Amino acid sequence: MASSNRPLPLNALRSFDAAARHLSFALAAEELCVTPAAISVQVRRLEEWVGAPLFLRGHRSVTLSTTGEALAPRLTALFVEMERLLGQVAKVHEGSLQVSAMPSFASKWVAPRLAGFRVLHPHIQVRVMGSDRRADFERDGIDIGLRYGDGTYPDLHCELIAKAAATPVCSPELAARLAGDPTRIDTALLLHDESALVAPGLPTWSAWFAQAGVPRDIGGEGMLFSNSHMALSAAVAGQGFALGLFPLIDDDVAAGRLVRPFPIQIESSFGFWFVCARERVTEPKIAAFRNWVFAEIGRD
Repeated sequence: MASSNRPLPLNALRSFDAAARHLSFALAAEELCVTPAAISVQVRRLEEWVGAPLFLRGHRSVTLSTTGEALAPRLTALFVEMERLLGQVAKVHEGSLQVSAMPSFASKWVAPRLAGFRVLHPHIQVRVMGSDRRADFERDGIDIGLRYGDGTYPDLHCELIAKAAATPVCSPELAARLAGDPTRIDTALLLHDESALVAPGLPTWSAWFAQAGVPRDIGGEGMLFSNSHMALSAAVAGQGFALGLFPLIDDDVAAGRLVRPFPIQIESSFGFWFVCARERVTEPKIAAFRNWVFAEIGRD
């Protein structure tokens, strides 16, 4: 039987919380920067404290026991509430702003303009994290998300920053070879953004060639990249033709690093969105960053 006179095993509780959310000791260890063996030790310690097993251990998997299922969601909610409370009272975070953005938007649009925000708000320290994963605002400590998606962000405040469209871009040298004729594009030099395959309606080379009136069976030709940032970097280096999204290509085109060899573009079913917790949209540091983002996109 657990005794209320004993101190709470906080490390064990945190280890159990992580393991329960991931249903994996290895992933819990990665989150907490410890070893899976350390997670196992802490979980067993908590099981001894509670007096009942919290996991059913299989050969290569774990599942929650009845006791574990009763404890896990309530414990997670308590940790979230503690983090929220500490965030409210810790003055060290008042001047910091955590922004999560898709890597290409972070590097191609946010980063080149961020000095302008610092001039306007020198007291706010911005940390930009590039990630294609949807951030958990509570658990990850994220203040703002700049996402490329369909606008479906339940229970969050979201505003469309810009619609997205795609058009071929390449180096000036490659553009000169085409003479404005899309049939002269060598399909072996196509640079594919793998992330465009995650949902219908996202720009692909097959869709662009169909729009241009020269349908092609692309198959497995060209080079495949896990995100558009890498594909655009390869295009700048003269390695081929990328489907560049507006507004991500604006600066490279303006600087002459990339050229639009054709005016034909295709619409994306996704757009760029400003996302934050509904109750925080008027918070001064979040409102300042929001106003800056929309002012910048308006200038573009």
